[in-house]
Amino acid sequence: MNRKRFIIDCIIHFCLFGVLIVADQLTKLWAREVLVTDPIIVWKDVFSFRLIYNTGASFGIFHNHTSILTIFSVVAMIAVIACYFWLPKEKKMRPMRFTLAIIVAGGIGNIIDRIAFGKVTDMFSFDLINFPVFNVADIGITCGAILMCALWIFYYKDEDFKWKKSNS
Repeated sequence: MNRKRFIIDCIIHFCLFGVLIVADQLTKLWAREVLVTDPIIVWKDVFSFRLIYNTGASFGIFHNHTSILTIFSVVAMIAVIACYFWLPKEKKMRPMRFTLAIIVAGGIGNIIDRIAFGKVTDMFSFDLINFPVFNVADIGITCGAILMCALWIFYYKDEDFKWKKSNS
């Protein structure tokens, strides 16, 4: 892949990154303002919007350890961003870069909440199963991780990640 195509991809991914963060922050703002008193039942006993503040990570683990989670999240996002730029600059790596952009947007969305409020705002609740309440950032992280696993299993081979001199 030539340098121009790589720069175009970076711009597209940065725009996607921005759209996901804005969508995440707007839905969280909506939840904090609208869902304060009562949840909104969309489908009784199946799906609702309810305001939950999470001071931990997924499934409430590390409850009340926001500072540690914030530091860990920042370090993890820096590592993911580094991977984005360290991947071989080949056309075949475009899906992986797209996936990393989605994961970083989700991570940054939750970091913003942890820094601004000391907790993460969640609002999507699947009541049919005992599933944690989540937000748009969580969707980005989860979908990105699933897509990454699928790419590793079905699309990439070990040799795709070997460093080549032509990547400099």
